[in-house]
Amino acid sequence: MAEQIAPGLWRLNIPLVGNPLKNLNSFLIVGERNLLIDTGFNQPACKEAMDAQLREIGADLGRTDLFMTHLHSDHTGLSTYLHRPGCAVFLSKTDAVRREEYSREEVWRTKYASYVENGFTWDEMNWLWNSNPAKMEGPEPLGRGFDRLEDGEVLEYGGRKLRCILTPGHTPGHLCLYDAENQTLFSGDHVLFHISPNICRWEGIPDALGDYLESLDRVKELPVKLLLPAHRAETGDLRVRAEELKTHHAKRLDDARKIVAETPGLTAYEITGRMQWSIHARNWAEFPLTQKFFAVGEAMAHLDWLEVRGGVVRRLENEKERYYPINEYKGVN
Repeated sequence: MAEQIAPGLWRLNIPLVGNPLKNLNSFLIVGERNLLIDTGFNQPACKEAMDAQLREIGADLGRTDLFMTHLHSDHTGLSTYLHRPGCAVFLSKTDAVRREEYSREEVWRTKYASYVENGFTWDEMNWLWNSNPAKMEGPEPLGRGFDRLEDGEVLEYGGRKLRCILTPGHTPGHLCLYDAENQTLFSGDHVLFHISPNICRWEGIPDALGDYLESLDRVKELPVKLLLPAHRAETGDLRVRAEELKTHHAKRLDDARKIVAETPGLTAYEITGRMQWSIHARNWAEFPLTQKFFAVGEAMAHLDWLEVRGGVVRRLENEKERYYPINEYKGVN
């Protein structure tokens, strides 16, 4: 059921069936025009839950604009389904470009080829081709471009002034919404509790993890009494959680650095299998393949951070990228 958490502000609980994230928190700001923040996957369970809770609130989609904190399918999947003529569909400029690109299969082929270079097999990638929710449960084509937002733009809904804060890392164009008067932050997947946001390698981004850590510093000092993350029921203190997330990634960086130093020449896939992960699987071989995909993406972001700062180097050998500590890589002058 929908939950009213403040005057004119509702939280809708959208189940993500079969996904370890478990749910999406979609938020509805009610006013002369409504704003719906994030949508859920393009799957029947999400549609049913969204429809039921919008009916419960009495929200008219004909006067409801949509805002997606970022491009991921669990946040954008129902955007076309929910959109009505004359209503806005907001994404950051950066993520709008990428979301539109992800409707093309050749973009996914290129992405999957890069994962094969980093240790997956094509058999694994072909299995993921029709099972990866990031690819399969995104929005239908909108039929027009997204309404593109820049850092610092202000949206006004339900008497609230919502400032867009660009927080790259989880995606290159992730946006938070900050309501200074009510000291409320809609943090999307930038700041989560109980679980940590997945930070993966992005095409054309040299250091996604570095971007994320800088983005945490950008928001952590904001006066926030009500922090509204996009997943799970937990919330808490923004500054404390930002520091916890930074510590989490520092430990993961140390883990990756030690593995490369102890066993030079591993692929990202092999390095990931030796890292520590919070998942209900006895070993790397028992990881569900979809979770392997996301874990390797995250490991690659940590390896990129190390590479940018001179901690490791990668080398293409027999069509696989392998990692070495700098002092053991003989190809460096």
